[in-house]
Amino acid sequence: MINLRKYVQKWLYVDTRVLALFRIIFGFLGLLDVLRRYHLIDVFYSTSGMNFRRQVTSKYSIKYFTLLDHFQTSTEVQLFFIITAICFFFLILGYRTRLFQVLCAIGLISIHNAAVILENGGDMTSNNYLIWTMFLPLGTSWSIDSLRKSLRGIPEYDVNDLNQKVIPRSTHYFHFAYVACLVQLSMIYFYAGINKTAAMWKDGTAVFYAYQLETFLTPIGEWVSQYMSFELSYFMTHAAPHAQLFAPIAILFPIFQPWMRRMVFITFIGFHGLIEICFGIGLFGWFMFSALLLLLSQEDINIMKAMLSRCCNRKYTIFYDRDCGFCHFIARIIKRMDVFSRLTWADSLTGINYPKNLNNLLKNTIVVLDPKTDKVWTRHRGFARIISTLPFGFIFSWILCIPGLEKIFGYIYDVISNNRIHLSKIMGLPACGIVNEDLTSSSPKEDNVLFSKGRKGIRIASNLVVFTLLIGAVDYSTSVNKGWQHYFSKEEKKLKKAKKSTHYNNPRQKMKRILLFPRMYQHWNMFAPSVLRNEKWVIAEITFKDGEKLSLFKENEKVEENFEYQYFTKKNQFWRKFFSRINKTSYKKYIPQFKKWLKNTDYFSEYAGREVVEVKVWQLTEKSPNLDTSPEDRPKVRKIELSEIKKENQKSKNKYYKKTKKEPLKKK
Repeated sequence: MINLRKYVQKWLYVDTRVLALFRIIFGFLGLLDVLRRYHLIDVFYSTSGMNFRRQVTSKYSIKYFTLLDHFQTSTEVQLFFIITAICFFFLILGYRTRLFQVLCAIGLISIHNAAVILENGGDMTSNNYLIWTMFLPLGTSWSIDSLRKSLRGIPEYDVNDLNQKVIPRSTHYFHFAYVACLVQLSMIYFYAGINKTAAMWKDGTAVFYAYQLETFLTPIGEWVSQYMSFELSYFMTHAAPHAQLFAPIAILFPIFQPWMRRMVFITFIGFHGLIEICFGIGLFGWFMFSALLLLLSQEDINIMKAMLSRCCNRKYTIFYDRDCGFCHFIARIIKRMDVFSRLTWADSLTGINYPKNLNNLLKNTIVVLDPKTDKVWTRHRGFARIISTLPFGFIFSWILCIPGLEKIFGYIYDVISNNRIHLSKIMGLPACGIVNEDLTSSSPKEDNVLFSKGRKGIRIASNLVVFTLLIGAVDYSTSVNKGWQHYFSKEEKKLKKAKKSTHYNNPRQKMKRILLFPRMYQHWNMFAPSVLRNEKWVIAEITFKDGEKLSLFKENEKVEENFEYQYFTKKNQFWRKFFSRINKTSYKKYIPQFKKWLKNTDYFSEYAGREVVEVKVWQLTEKSPNLDTSPEDRPKVRKIELSEIKKENQKSKNKYYKKTKKEPLKKK
């Protein structure tokens, strides 16, 4: 029974420190996602730009959740972005974590759903994990919340208490939300692999064509493309889908854990890292990296802790002013951050061989002693020694000792030291003497019985909600991924028969609406079913009132003859998505708005206050060359004015209908 429990814990339980690591990385990526869109507010998100808000007029249309429908002007939207960024900052710190988990989900999903035309794989991934992890305790470890809980529950009154080790609680945690995170990661890789059904994934040319996408490539990707041979392309093309199909088996397999998940973690860290440095696809790879962190086990965290402890193995004795409540409070905080137990606390009454004039020094500064060398550090230099013993502290501790800057840090330290009595009073701590029992209880408060039962009830209910959503997400994924239908046609026929029954169909439709409300989309078709062969870009020709003309979105006129990396300007993910989708049937309605915005905006510094009288927008299209195509035979760039595309499409449709029109049957 004990062995079975260990297997289950390795398979379905998560370490709260893993959740904390996920919170920090995921929170940073969410903050970065908000900030990288900030300069585009007056382009895509406010009334000063193009209005992409969906007007749902039919009760059958699926609605997307977004609070930005109620924020119109540039100032209002900027305020919304700033508040969302602040929420992610507090999520990273782990302050009021549950609250800011919800606020971050509301803020970022609102931003994503306000302009679905810009949606990308990173948005889809983050939306799903914002919802799943909302049910997980991301702030239980390595957070301000956990620190506050520890300070309330474990009081220290003197140096003897400070030198007592805190007995760690179990960090294992189970919730169906963690299972949902594992299943979500498995679905992403499974469908990304199974949807690759085109011939190029079989003949080994898919990766070659990927490195021909000039609008996607980074400088490193442009360099790699010059050495992309058929042999290398063939190997990488066949390796990618096989690795993606292996990932869900290794993630969900109940035995040989955590080794199976370690294989997935190592493999796909390299996989996504290579894609990110070669292709400008936004934050998709980085969000996937944060999701992969959830595969780490308790053993992995302990191994990382042991490796990190070797970075700085010096031990110090710290003398501090025991009569200062603020100093004692800071000592209690540092003790909880000292996970390697490198620090020994002492005061003037401790029977330790301490340096001369210690009593005089403690009036103005902390004293840090190295017992092996008897070397002493004070003020900001002493704090630098303390920081160096904390996890990752060696990365920052040297900053306090930089010549020139150390005078500033020394001044800041002296200001705090000289005002520590006032700080103690402001924080409600005694100005003299150690914190008393009124301020820090000697034992943690017992939970109210009703409150405890209510908390258990909420946890059971949240598990049921997540379990229901997970079933719906898995079912929904089978209907939107064509690769599944291609390989499992018999199952698809059964589903089609079942769909005829309203008793079966109505719950599926309702669940689909629930999942798509926060845009938990499950169509994972990255570079599938085939790699894009036709690249699209848009250029604008602006004519000013004084007769001068300006070309936007191109670095060189040669882009109209040949797509090359150096010919593009404003080459970021959002403009590329917008340019590639604006001519699609569902987005053509935004072409007039785009032209109107180009005429009236002050977003471009090139306008310099001049009045625009005419705007022409052109779409450029180039097909990627074949593997054996010479530079002379490279496909030419097609150029079509966007306003005329609708007419051309109508003409082509008329020709098609004329050709397919059935002739009347002749009488025999």
